[in-house]
Amino acid sequence: MSAESRSKTDRAGHSGRSTKSPATEKNGRKQRSSDLGRALRSVYDDTLRESVPDDFNDLLGRLS
Repeated sequence: MSAESRSKTDRAGHSGRSTKSPATEKNGRKQRSSDLGRALRSVYDDTLRESVPDDFNDLLGRLS
């Protein structure tokens, strides 16, 4: 939103605050948190399934 649009909105009496009830806002935050948790778990699981690069395995072998 441009500064001009925000200015017009503010002059129209909109404070930018949500008109949702506290319970509705809490449920929305819980849903976003749950969605974020699922997305992070998915990325983590994908990372665990990746193979170790050969160069790294070679370096580890040299340390033994």
